[in-house]
Amino acid sequence: MSDASGPGHARRSTGGPGLGGDRGVLVIVTGGTATMSGGASGLEVSAEGVDVLRGTVDAWAAARRVPADFVLDLPLRDSAEMGPADWTRWQRQIRAAIPSVAGVVLVHGTDSLAYTASALAFALADAPCPIVVTGAQRGPREAGTDASSNLQHALDTALSGSAGVCVAFAGRVLAAATAWKRSTTDLDGFAGETGASSRRSPHLPVGRFRGYDADRFVALATVTLEHWHDQLTWSREPAGVVLRVFGGGTAPYDPRAEARLRALRDAEVPVLAVSQTPAAFVDLGRYGAGRALVEGGVVSCGALTVEAAYTKSHYLLGCALSYAEITRCLAEDLVGEARR
Repeated sequence: MSDASGPGHARRSTGGPGLGGDRGVLVIVTGGTATMSGGASGLEVSAEGVDVLRGTVDAWAAARRVPADFVLDLPLRDSAEMGPADWTRWQRQIRAAIPSVAGVVLVHGTDSLAYTASALAFALADAPCPIVVTGAQRGPREAGTDASSNLQHALDTALSGSAGVCVAFAGRVLAAATAWKRSTTDLDGFAGETGASSRRSPHLPVGRFRGYDADRFVALATVTLEHWHDQLTWSREPAGVVLRVFGGGTAPYDPRAEARLRALRDAEVPVLAVSQTPAAFVDLGRYGAGRALVEGGVVSCGALTVEAAYTKSHYLLGCALSYAEITRCLAEDLVGEARR
């Protein structure tokens, strides 16, 4: 592995040949609680926090006798500030490293971790090695911190040889495209299906993906009680929409909202439905109250999380597909995101 594998400062923890042979682990640190210490304005990224993570990687590499490259993706920051441009940079950095590593670990803040994990699940669905996303609920100097234990677990998972993208957190390994943050305080902060996300469908357009575009607007809209058409009004026209519906796929009668959905359909703007109940199964044809959604061109795909729906839409829009191809792929389980 090369220390020049990505932006920011890099260093190698050399452990010599061992479980991973000459093919070690690339650790990309992006920020988040795992790198933070208390400051005047609350938890902030600190050199002290980074040093704890670096020490954890050094000790792990020595104990396992596996080389590890420790790369800082500067500037380190809160995950609230991370998005599509970062997803593109990381997936390209990881893809470039894959031929020379046993696995990759991405250390990330937990607030948007599930979005990044899902984005990588689609973009790296054909990865032949483990791609592991992890983070922490408590800073490395806080009482009861989980920063080092989660990182150690992620490093071990990166050496497992199991291909796919996953989230390693609180001793569990979750398929990246199914993960969602269930708690801001519990150490076991994420829910999802056990395992890793990898290619499930021959229709996944791996070779056509050009990257996540930060300027591409994918809107998140929420069905509300009574009149919800205002949820479908934006300052600029979206490239795609994720619509959070009630329960298994319903919405109250609102003729203006229904007209807006038809207009989006006619403009070939794909609309993907997810439930407001976290990761619940959506079938728009089951209830009469979902019929107008179907007629408006809304599609569904099983029990998607909001994060998976958002990143799936972004991914397909980045593949230069036709509207018909996008809607077909939105309705298909591409990397196990539908939890079917």
